[in-house]
Amino acid sequence: MIDIIPHVANLLAPTGAQIELSWQDTYVSFPLIVLSEPANTGTTSGGSEVLTRLTVQVDSFTLDKKATKDLARSVDEIMIPAGFTRSVGQPMTEGELERYMAQYSCTVDFTHENILI
Repeated sequence: MIDIIPHVANLLAPTGAQIELSWQDTYVSFPLIVLSEPANTGTTSGGSEVLTRLTVQVDSFTLDKKATKDLARSVDEIMIPAGFTRSVGQPMTEGELERYMAQYSCTVDFTHENILI
């Protein structure tokens, strides 16, 4: 099984946002990115995992709609060239917070290191 979340966190570091690997009861600053992995499906052959299809959810939070859209656009500009495909993108308002939820998927080969583009 592959844990791609640390790789995605490293990819998104240039956004300058605080990055959390899951929503935690912790002190946060904005902009904030919260990463989760809603799907991790392996394809096996001969008893070994040969392909893994992963979905990573990237929740971008700020206190301003425009800033949230700008952060989500920056995430897109990093994730897509890195081999991910966005399957969902949805803006939301949650109390004082603006959130943009996006899900990106990719396929990783048998080495567990190469994203197939």
